[in-house]
Amino acid sequence: MRLKFLVCLLIVTSTLLTACETMTSSKRVAVATADKWALLPIENLSKTPLAGDRAQALVETHLRARGINNLDLYQPTSEQSLLALLDEAGQMNTAMQWAKDNGYRFAVTGNVQEWEYKDGLDNEPSVGLSLKVIDLYRDEVLWLASGSRTGWGYTNLSSVASKTIRELLSEVRFKHQQSIPAGKIPVARVNPPASVVPSLLSALPPAPPMTGEPRIEPLPTALDAEPEMGAAQEAPPENAVPQVFSRPLLLPSPYENNEGNN
Repeated sequence: MRLKFLVCLLIVTSTLLTACETMTSSKRVAVATADKWALLPIENLSKTPLAGDRAQALVETHLRARGINNLDLYQPTSEQSLLALLDEAGQMNTAMQWAKDNGYRFAVTGNVQEWEYKDGLDNEPSVGLSLKVIDLYRDEVLWLASGSRTGWGYTNLSSVASKTIRELLSEVRFKHQQSIPAGKIPVARVNPPASVVPSLLSALPPAPPMTGEPRIEPLPTALDAEPEMGAAQEAPPENAVPQVFSRPLLLPSPYENNEGNN
């Protein structure tokens, strides 16, 4: 019973050791997905032919899944010689110049260090690569990361590479908005300089010409504002007959009647 337990423990330990990974990344950055993106060639430094093209296809899939739809792949404009195809550094310089000339804002590139199945009984897949995001307007590297992963014996090489690329790109925060190019941010002025004031005044439309004498409207008075009160305070005309009010008839008081009777 104890022997079986030790065998199982060794199998689990060896399985965990065969599936290891290493990730190294620069500080996280935020980039806009609405800008023009260019996916440049990924340099192949491994012993496997076309490993850079395979990694480039996986990187394109993950970038579009993260919301970068305005993405173009670099395609050589003309047929290249065998010597030019072997010169990957020269191809990278040509691709960078192509992206700048066509107005792309960001570029993604990198290289593959390992892309193979290891020799052994399990024949584990092993992948090692680096990716970077370049700001073409400023000509600087915004983000750089590298990672390596070894899968289990029953996994394939493409799934290990896809998981490695996904974890590398998870360090980049993609914003769904348009960024402002460097050097094109508008600056608001509180007080315009003195040289701008005459040009602003000359841009105003001319005032219409005045015809005739200027007329000054009088301010409204209390009589105009309240005609009822003004009519009550008007003086009577000269030929008006004054009204004479008769004295009201006074009734005798009961005290007067009593005094007459006495």
